[in-house]
Amino acid sequence: MAEDHDITIAGQRWLLRFTRLKGRADGWTCYDEKPPKMLVDERLTGGQRLETVLHEIAHAVLGSTISEETVTELARVQRRVLWQILRYREVPRGE
Repeated sequence: MAEDHDITIAGQRWLLRFTRLKGRADGWTCYDEKPPKMLVDERLTGGQRLETVLHEIAHAVLGSTISEETVTELARVQRRVLWQILRYREVPRGE
């Protein structure tokens, strides 16, 4: 079942949806939908889930101004800092 969240980026409303994705992608950013969407595979957990969310947020914020390789590296570095150094973890809903 999809889990939806509304977020605002640069004054624009975005939908962040955790849902089961088909194929090999962990996430997608869909600019031309109303509202635009960031989709993240609901089966991801832990650091991989965090990195994918960061990756899709980078796409939403920066659009096509930087390469896919740079977006991937940015998300990877952010995940390492948040997950490994600062020890951030997802808290289950209701806690």
